[in-house]
Amino acid sequence: MTADLRSKPTQVVGANLIVNERAILFVRESKLAALGRWSLPGGRLEAGESLRAGAAREAFEETGLIVDVGSLLGIYHCPQTLEGDSAMTFVFRSTVAGGKLRTSPEHPEAVFFDRHDVEAMLDGNRVRGSHVRLAIAALDLGSELPADVVTHVGPSRPPRAV
Repeated sequence: MTADLRSKPTQVVGANLIVNERAILFVRESKLAALGRWSLPGGRLEAGESLRAGAAREAFEETGLIVDVGSLLGIYHCPQTLEGDSAMTFVFRSTVAGGKLRTSPEHPEAVFFDRHDVEAMLDGNRVRGSHVRLAIAALDLGSELPADVVTHVGPSRPPRAV
């Protein structure tokens, strides 16, 4: 299995911990590997896309919300995801700036859960990704880094209109 993982590139993922008062936004997965589990809105970056732009794009595609991507809560490496990939996930604290909450075919539900419910979901293994618990802990501890601590270098392309 190790040889297979080495032949695949590591996926770079921008994710959003979207906080609305004392609630956190989760989307329900419809992909077979994670069917029914809840995750933070986010996904793989497109070629030439910055982390913050990718996180904002994914939030809009998955939820219909326009978000302000704020501070960096953590960088988490998963050597083998449920799909068999390797992923490096950058989780940002984001806030809603506009749009209207909706669902997508990939995520048939999008719900703001109260923090108490989130703890129960984490304890019940209903959330995809161990990084979610760590990102929430970083938020609670105020352990945040400025979003520009990760700088986009090299060729880039203009952001896609959402």
